[in-house]
Amino acid sequence: MPTPVPESALAAALNALLQRQPMSRQHLRRHVGKTLCLKLPLLPLRLSVETDGQDDCRFRPAPAEAETVLSLTPQPAALPLWITGGAVSELFSAEGDGLLAADLAKALAEFDWVLALRPYVGDIVASRVDQVIRGATEWRAQAVESGARNLAEYAVHEQALLAEPNAVREFIAEVDRLREDVDRLEARLSLIEQRRA
Repeated sequence: MPTPVPESALAAALNALLQRQPMSRQHLRRHVGKTLCLKLPLLPLRLSVETDGQDDCRFRPAPAEAETVLSLTPQPAALPLWITGGAVSELFSAEGDGLLAADLAKALAEFDWVLALRPYVGDIVASRVDQVIRGATEWRAQAVESGARNLAEYAVHEQALLAEPNAVREFIAEVDRLREDVDRLEARLSLIEQRRA
């Protein structure tokens, strides 16, 4: 039976990327023989993790009889969460082998774009692409922090939904001063009553 073209293309693309990713491949070694399914709309793609005979692993289109141990379904609704600081793994819902899902997430997190792109575009361009990717990641974190700060400032100053921290501290200090004054007044009144009695 001929291998489905989309699965072959996906396996070839993933293997080309993984070829220069020793850390990412390391996470997949203990899952040799397992099959996963990427449930794309109208096009589920099944891949198996196999060895290439040299104690290294790679993806291959899964045989028809292979049992799927992990299903990954894209979650388009999670894209805004990813843009605002979520993990890449949140873009997919995983059903099945949690260990394989966790190792795939680690492999993605440790992916080195310089190693992957160097053979195709050269050292300088690969380094620049890596800088752009890292810059985008840093920008995303800064944008989330800045957005939260702006929202808090809006809630405090524009809408008075939250109390400003310095105003809260001053209020607490005034309450403490008032309590001390009341305590002193009670002590004086008690002293006056004792003198009269």
